[in-house]
Amino acid sequence: MNNYTNPLILIKEELFEATTILQKSFVLFIAAWAFMLVSLFVVGFSTVVYELVTNPGAFSNATWGIFDTLG
Repeated sequence: MNNYTNPLILIKEELFEATTILQKSFVLFIAAWAFMLVSLFVVGFSTVVYELVTNPGAFSNATWGIFDTLG
């Protein structure tokens, strides 16, 4: 049983069901925004993994959280 729904097919269906230019532009905006967020995650995660492999000493004093910015 396949429960996977392709998000590109959902975007295509929404775009074809939209009747006005405003609805179509909204669907395209949401799709571009989602693509940007996914791309940002992939680039950021790839950078962290690359630095971890090539320069593990940089992570010896790293903290991951809100307390980095508190001074």
